[in-house]
Amino acid sequence: GPAPFLIASITAGAIASLVLVPMESARIRMVTDSDFGEMNLVSGLRRLVEESGLRVTLTAGLGAMLAKQVPYTFGKQVSFDVVANILYKVINSPRSAGLTLGDSISKATSPHAVKWIVSVLAAMTASVIACLLSQPGDVILTETYKGCSVANEDEPCDVTKKNTLWGVSSTIYSRSEDKGAVPALSGFFTGLQARFLHVGTIITSQLVIYDIVKQLLGLPATGSH
Repeated sequence: GPAPFLIASITAGAIASLVLVPMESARIRMVTDSDFGEMNLVSGLRRLVEESGLRVTLTAGLGAMLAKQVPYTFGKQVSFDVVANILYKVINSPRSAGLTLGDSISKATSPHAVKWIVSVLAAMTASVIACLLSQPGDVILTETYKGCSVANEDEPCDVTKKNTLWGVSSTIYSRSEDKGAVPALSGFFTGLQARFLHVGTIITSQLVIYDIVKQLLGLPATGSH
Protein backbone atom coordinates (compact mmCIF):
# COMPACT_ATOMS: atom_id res chain seq x y z
CA GLY A 1 0.00 0.00 0.00
CA PRO A 2 0.96 3.69 -0.20
CA ALA A 3 1.29 4.08 3.60
CA PRO A 4 5.08 3.40 3.76
CA PHE A 5 5.68 5.81 0.87
CA LEU A 6 3.52 8.42 2.62
CA ILE A 7 5.36 8.08 5.93
CA ALA A 8 8.76 8.20 4.24
CA SER A 9 7.89 11.29 2.16
CA ILE A 10 6.36 13.17 5.11
CA THR A 11 9.47 12.44 7.16
CA ALA A 12 11.70 13.64 4.33
CA GLY A 13 9.65 16.82 3.90
CA ALA A 14 9.77 17.57 7.62
CA ILE A 15 13.56 17.08 7.79
CA ALA A 16 14.03 19.27 4.72
CA SER A 17 11.94 21.99 6.39
CA LEU A 18 14.14 21.91 9.49
CA VAL A 19 17.21 22.44 7.30
CA LEU A 20 15.64 25.11 5.08
CA VAL A 21 14.14 27.35 7.80
CA PRO A 22 17.37 28.78 9.29
CA MET A 23 18.91 29.10 5.82
CA GLU A 24 15.89 31.02 4.53
CA SER A 25 15.95 33.32 7.57
CA ALA A 26 19.66 34.00 7.03
CA ARG A 27 19.15 34.61 3.30
CA ILE A 28 16.37 37.12 3.95
CA ARG A 29 18.47 39.04 6.51
CA MET A 30 21.44 39.07 4.11
CA VAL A 31 19.20 40.74 1.53
CA THR A 32 17.34 43.17 3.79
CA ASP A 33 19.77 44.02 6.61
CA SER A 34 22.95 45.97 5.85
CA ASP A 35 24.61 44.44 8.93
CA PHE A 36 24.32 41.05 7.21
CA GLY A 37 25.25 42.35 3.76
CA GLU A 38 28.90 41.26 3.81
CA MET A 39 28.26 37.92 5.50
CA ASN A 40 28.13 34.47 3.96
CA LEU A 41 25.62 31.82 4.95
CA VAL A 42 27.70 30.41 7.80
CA SER A 43 28.49 33.77 9.40
CA GLY A 44 24.88 34.87 8.86
CA LEU A 45 23.57 31.81 10.67
CA ARG A 46 26.05 32.39 13.49
CA ARG A 47 24.83 35.98 13.83
CA LEU A 48 21.18 34.85 13.94
CA VAL A 49 21.97 32.39 16.72
CA GLU A 50 23.74 35.12 18.68
CA GLU A 51 20.78 37.49 18.27
CA SER A 52 17.81 35.17 18.75
CA GLY A 53 19.17 31.94 20.22
CA LEU A 54 19.47 28.51 18.66
CA ARG A 55 15.86 27.42 19.22
CA VAL A 56 14.31 30.50 17.62
CA THR A 57 16.76 30.40 14.71
CA LEU A 58 15.85 26.77 13.98
CA THR A 59 12.07 27.15 14.39
CA ALA A 60 11.09 30.69 13.30
CA GLY A 61 8.84 30.23 10.26
CA LEU A 62 8.92 26.44 10.64
CA GLY A 63 5.13 26.10 10.53
CA ALA A 64 4.95 27.95 7.22
CA MET A 65 7.80 25.92 5.75
CA LEU A 66 6.19 22.64 6.86
CA ALA A 67 2.86 23.74 5.35
CA LYS A 68 4.56 24.01 1.98
CA GLN A 69 7.32 21.40 2.04
CA VAL A 70 5.51 18.38 3.49
CA PRO A 71 2.51 18.42 1.07
CA TYR A 72 4.91 19.17 -1.78
CA THR A 73 7.14 16.20 -0.97
CA PHE A 74 4.47 13.56 -0.44
CA GLY A 75 2.35 14.96 -3.28
CA LYS A 76 5.28 14.52 -5.63
CA GLN A 77 6.82 11.24 -4.47
CA VAL A 78 3.79 9.20 -3.39
CA SER A 79 1.58 10.13 -6.33
CA PHE A 80 4.40 9.33 -8.78
CA ASP A 81 4.73 5.80 -7.38
CA VAL A 82 0.98 5.22 -7.07
CA VAL A 83 0.05 6.61 -10.51
CA ALA A 84 2.89 4.72 -12.21
CA ASN A 85 1.76 1.49 -10.53
CA ILE A 86 -1.83 2.03 -11.69
CA LEU A 87 -0.72 2.76 -15.26
CA TYR A 88 1.37 -0.41 -15.39
CA LYS A 89 -1.61 -2.46 -14.17
CA VAL A 90 -3.80 -0.96 -16.90
CA ILE A 91 -1.18 -1.39 -19.62
CA ASN A 92 -0.36 -4.97 -18.61
CA SER A 93 -3.99 -6.13 -18.35
CA PRO A 94 -4.79 -8.78 -21.01
CA ARG A 95 -6.99 -7.61 -23.88
CA SER A 96 -8.27 -9.28 -27.02
CA ALA A 97 -6.16 -12.12 -28.45
CA GLY A 98 -4.27 -12.33 -25.17
CA LEU A 99 -2.26 -9.21 -25.96
CA THR A 100 -1.85 -6.40 -23.48
CA LEU A 101 -1.88 -2.70 -24.30
CA GLY A 102 1.83 -2.72 -23.46
CA ASP A 103 2.45 -5.40 -26.09
CA SER A 104 0.63 -3.34 -28.71
CA ILE A 105 2.58 -0.19 -27.85
CA SER A 106 5.90 -2.07 -27.90
CA LYS A 107 5.18 -3.60 -31.30
CA ALA A 108 4.07 -0.27 -32.77
CA THR A 109 7.01 1.69 -31.40
CA SER A 110 9.82 0.13 -29.34
CA PRO A 111 10.17 -2.12 -26.26
CA HIS A 112 11.17 0.89 -24.17
CA ALA A 113 8.21 3.05 -25.19
CA VAL A 114 5.93 1.75 -22.43
CA LYS A 115 8.37 2.77 -19.69
CA TRP A 116 8.77 6.21 -21.25
CA ILE A 117 5.01 6.73 -21.55
CA VAL A 118 4.32 5.62 -17.98
CA SER A 119 7.17 7.67 -16.58
CA VAL A 120 6.10 10.89 -18.33
CA LEU A 121 2.37 10.50 -17.61
CA ALA A 122 2.96 9.62 -13.94
CA ALA A 123 5.41 12.51 -13.54
CA MET A 124 2.98 15.00 -15.10
CA THR A 125 0.17 13.79 -12.84
CA ALA A 126 2.43 13.97 -9.79
CA SER A 127 3.44 17.53 -10.67
CA VAL A 128 -0.21 18.63 -10.79
CA ILE A 129 -1.00 16.96 -7.47
CA ALA A 130 2.12 18.37 -5.79
CA CYS A 131 1.34 21.90 -7.00
CA LEU A 132 -2.26 21.71 -5.79
CA LEU A 133 -1.32 20.35 -2.36
CA SER A 134 1.59 22.72 -1.73
CA GLN A 135 0.11 25.94 -3.15
CA PRO A 136 -1.64 26.98 0.12
CA GLY A 137 1.60 26.40 2.01
CA ASP A 138 3.53 28.41 -0.58
CA VAL A 139 1.09 31.33 -0.17
CA ILE A 140 1.45 31.10 3.62
CA LEU A 141 5.25 31.00 3.35
CA THR A 142 5.24 34.02 1.01
CA GLU A 143 3.00 35.92 3.43
CA THR A 144 5.29 35.02 6.32
CA TYR A 145 8.25 36.61 4.55
CA LYS A 146 6.15 39.35 2.92
CA GLY A 147 8.08 42.59 2.61
CA CYS A 148 11.40 40.85 3.11
CA SER A 149 12.37 41.12 -0.54
CA VAL A 150 12.82 44.89 -0.30
CA ALA A 151 15.67 46.12 1.82
CA ASN A 152 14.75 48.47 4.65
CA GLU A 153 17.69 49.49 6.77
CA ASP A 154 15.50 51.16 9.38
CA GLU A 155 13.41 48.04 9.88
CA PRO A 156 15.17 44.91 8.52
CA CYS A 157 13.03 41.86 8.04
CA ASP A 158 13.15 39.50 10.99
CA VAL A 159 11.01 36.42 10.47
CA THR A 160 11.35 35.57 14.19
CA LYS A 161 8.92 38.43 14.85
CA LYS A 162 6.39 37.34 12.26
CA ASN A 163 2.96 35.94 13.12
CA THR A 164 2.29 32.29 13.80
CA LEU A 165 1.11 29.89 11.10
CA TRP A 166 -2.47 30.34 12.34
CA GLY A 167 -2.10 34.12 12.37
CA VAL A 168 -0.76 34.26 8.82
CA SER A 169 -3.47 31.88 7.60
CA SER A 170 -6.16 34.01 9.26
CA THR A 171 -4.77 37.12 7.57
CA ILE A 172 -4.99 35.50 4.13
CA TYR A 173 -8.50 34.17 4.77
CA SER A 174 -9.84 37.46 6.15
CA ARG A 175 -8.97 39.42 2.98
CA SER A 176 -11.99 38.00 1.13
CA GLU A 177 -13.99 36.66 4.07
CA ASP A 178 -16.78 39.18 3.51
CA LYS A 179 -17.41 37.64 0.06
CA GLY A 180 -17.92 34.15 1.44
CA ALA A 181 -15.93 31.03 2.30
CA VAL A 182 -15.07 30.05 -1.28
CA PRO A 183 -13.49 33.41 -2.25
CA ALA A 184 -11.70 33.50 1.11
CA LEU A 185 -10.24 30.03 0.59
CA SER A 186 -9.33 30.85 -3.01
CA GLY A 187 -6.79 33.30 -1.59
CA PHE A 188 -4.67 30.30 -0.67
CA PHE A 189 -4.45 29.37 -4.36
CA THR A 190 -3.33 32.73 -5.73
CA GLY A 191 -0.76 32.24 -8.48
CA LEU A 192 -1.62 28.57 -9.02
CA GLN A 193 -1.47 28.80 -12.83
CA ALA A 194 2.05 30.20 -12.72
CA ARG A 195 3.00 27.48 -10.25
CA PHE A 196 1.68 24.79 -12.59
CA LEU A 197 3.91 26.12 -15.36
CA HIS A 198 7.04 26.76 -13.31
CA VAL A 199 7.07 24.14 -10.55
CA GLY A 200 5.13 21.60 -12.59
CA THR A 201 7.76 21.64 -15.32
CA ILE A 202 10.53 21.22 -12.74
CA ILE A 203 8.81 18.32 -10.98
CA THR A 204 8.02 16.50 -14.24
CA SER A 205 11.62 16.83 -15.41
CA GLN A 206 13.01 15.71 -12.06
CA LEU A 207 10.84 12.61 -11.83
CA VAL A 208 11.42 11.51 -15.43
CA ILE A 209 15.20 11.92 -15.04
CA TYR A 210 15.03 10.10 -11.69
CA ASP A 211 13.23 7.17 -13.30
CA ILE A 212 15.63 7.04 -16.27
CA VAL A 213 18.69 7.03 -14.02
CA LYS A 214 17.14 4.26 -11.89
CA GLN A 215 16.73 2.09 -14.96
CA LEU A 216 20.23 2.86 -16.22
CA LEU A 217 21.55 1.63 -12.87
CA GLY A 218 19.69 -1.65 -13.28
CA LEU A 219 16.76 -0.86 -10.98
CA PRO A 220 13.15 -1.50 -12.05
CA ALA A 221 11.12 1.41 -13.41
CA THR A 222 8.94 3.16 -10.83
CA GLY A 223 5.63 1.33 -10.40
CA SER A 224 6.64 -1.69 -12.51
CA HIS A 225 7.17 -4.08 -9.59
